[in-house]
Amino acid sequence: MDWGWIIIMALAILGAGLIAGGLVSYRGSTRVGVKAFGAASVAVGIAMWAVVLMAVPVSQSGGATSAPTVEVIQSR
Repeated sequence: MDWGWIIIMALAILGAGLIAGGLVSYRGSTRVGVKAFGAASVAVGIAMWAVVLMAVPVSQSGGATSAPTVEVIQSR
């Protein structure tokens, strides 16, 4: 497994945990500081998921090469 995939999976797991924990701390507390920390952790978790969604490829072209082939056709 590539280090890039490990980092992406770690970001996804940590981001989901921050979103869930931030929602619980924001909804469950009456103190302003805890609510601010919960809202900030939700925002950071959403930013992590945005990075994950931009970094994960949506489709794969199989075993074909990605370089295009160039052909020259001469007309007479």
